Amino acid sequence: MEILKEVTQWDVEYRQPNHTYLVNNKNQIVAYAKWHSNEIMLFKSRTTLNTRYRKFEKSNHKALSKLINQFASEDNQTEKKEKYIRPNYVRLFKVNSKGKDYIVEYNTKVKQITCPCIGFGYRRKCKHSDAVFKLVNTH
Repeated sequence: MEILKEVTQWDVEYRQPNHTYLVNNKNQIVAYAKWHSNEIMLFKSRTTLNTRYRKFEKSNHKALSKLINQFASEDNQTEKKEKYIRPNYVRLFKVNSKGKDYIVEYNTKVKQITCPCIGFGYRRKCKHSDAVFKLVNTH
């Protein structure tokens, strides 16, 4: 967890507020302090802090510092990733294409092939899945 104060110099005619943010390890806003008051706003759902065209510096904010301990356990829980246990009926195939490896999954129960490439995401078919399909059907 860290506290980031926005120091962006906005090139606009109106007053654009620069708040101070409490951000977790995934760069998600947990809470923020409004620029003109001591009011702290807590987020129920986490949104990523957009840093595009903006500048931030690390800061010490009394009220946000008190919240760090409250949300530190949340950060620790997100770091503990649950392991995905692949069922026995799912076979993995490593397909190399243009110097990049793709791990294609073949579900033997439902005879379904999935590939992590972009093409498969759009068309539900790609040359990697075709290669695995040919390999599976020849044996």
